[in-house]
Amino acid sequence: MQGNRQARADTGAGPEVSGYVEYLLTNRDFTAPAVAAAVGTITVGARDLAPRVLDAGTGAGGALPGLVGLVRAAERGNGRVVAVDLDERAVEVARAVLDDVAMERVDLRVADLREVAAEAAAADERFDVIWSSDVIWPATFEDPAAVVQALAAALAPGGTLALFTTNYYQSMFLPGHTRLERLIRTASELTWGLPDDGPAQYERLGAWLRQAGLREVTVRVFPVSSVASEPAARAFLTRIVWPEMRHAVASHGRAAGMSDADVARAGELLDPGSPAWIGADPDTFVVQPTLLWTGRAAPR
Repeated sequence: MQGNRQARADTGAGPEVSGYVEYLLTNRDFTAPAVAAAVGTITVGARDLAPRVLDAGTGAGGALPGLVGLVRAAERGNGRVVAVDLDERAVEVARAVLDDVAMERVDLRVADLREVAAEAAAADERFDVIWSSDVIWPATFEDPAAVVQALAAALAPGGTLALFTTNYYQSMFLPGHTRLERLIRTASELTWGLPDDGPAQYERLGAWLRQAGLREVTVRVFPVSSVASEPAARAFLTRIVWPEMRHAVASHGRAAGMSDADVARAGELLDPGSPAWIGADPDTFVVQPTLLWTGRAAPR
């Protein structure tokens, strides 16, 4: 799971966030096809200036090759990608993605995306495209709508704000165990302290774009699907997803409505040492219906 809010590790009730760099790399490898496809649908507006693109919360830099491709394709001067993340570890991982040629186009630094957006708006050095992946949600920001508003204010006339989400809680991670998976999903939401309704609920990205005054708000789906034995999927499930589910069951399974039998069954399915481990089932698969929400600023 993503997010930079401090975990409640001292109580055992909060999310498990150890192994952050491994998470970044593993998640990047699994979602790479969807990220590339999503970035490929974005175009730079028709301004005469050299294009400026912001990668707001770059993480492991999975979108950087595509975003650099955007500014190169525009062929209007020395276009730049500003890539920022609040976590220094993430910035170093992202730096490894870029070769020497691409680095000439990228300003990569540790920074708060809200401050970068505010500075760009104040200096009238706005962005033609702002991309943000798995960052704008209530586990990271208490008021995600306000963050979207700040990013929208940093758009150039006709610019595009693109909010990408891996759509974790609508994914299929325990195929064949739908009721149990729904309960574990609820336990995970409780573990992360996510609202299940209201204006900050994590599926309201489109509403946040509209509230920010953006036009042509659209959503596209870029599904990632794989059998669980495929290397990138196997790493994603065994290093990130199934351990996160086990932690959620242990910390909030009862609060989510799981019975003793449910908790025991989840333990059997999610324990690699169990004969019933779901990873040993040759027919296990994963589907992640990633989403790209976009909105466009009004032209001048």
